[in-house]
Amino acid sequence: MEPVSKWTAQQVVDWMRGLDDSLQPYVASFQLQAVPGERLLGLTHQELLSLGVGRVGHQELLLEAVDLLCALNHGVEADRLGVLVGRMRGSVVQLQVSASERRKNPSYRGVHAQKPSNHFLTAVVELIATAKTLLGWLDRAPGTEGKDLGATKNTIIQLCLQLTSAVQKDCTVYEMEDKILEVSRALNAVCEETAGSASDPQLQQRDPDFPHPGHIHKLSP
Repeated sequence: MEPVSKWTAQQVVDWMRGLDDSLQPYVASFQLQAVPGERLLGLTHQELLSLGVGRVGHQELLLEAVDLLCALNHGVEADRLGVLVGRMRGSVVQLQVSASERRKNPSYRGVHAQKPSNHFLTAVVELIATAKTLLGWLDRAPGTEGKDLGATKNTIIQLCLQLTSAVQKDCTVYEMEDKILEVSRALNAVCEETAGSASDPQLQQRDPDFPHPGHIHKLSP
């Protein structure tokens, strides 16, 4: 099978036509926006919204279909793992940027805000979803054969639970954002380190125009 990352927009459309009937209404949108294979591999919930896939259930179906597609092609494993790590890194950056934008007002402490911004909450959901997908891929990724990832996977699960708990915690929005940012940075660091152990050269490459979460200054109150 040709690597999905090399697929043309037409190949993506042809693949979508073989998916569940509930996803067929979105084929036209993918065709109109000419989504190539490389973009297909890196789709996020936010990007699916821009493609007209508004229902969360349909988003999950499509992302699961992409994961299954990659599982059928061992040669795509490394590509997919790199995409997942990049997606997670992007979610953390989005969280930090979103919180930073709200804190430009010196009087902001989260007291008057009813809840975090939609962009912030979307990034939290995206981060947890990506971590969940990454958990399954770590067992199949090149270079992880025979390695005991039990402790690391448990750490990832616990950090995801902490994110979920932080969103529901009875506190000011400012305190909630701080906790989520702290946990998200820890989760990203663990996942990047674990994925890097797969000895995939692609994971060692960083886009110079895409900031690493650790290089972003801590948000000031």
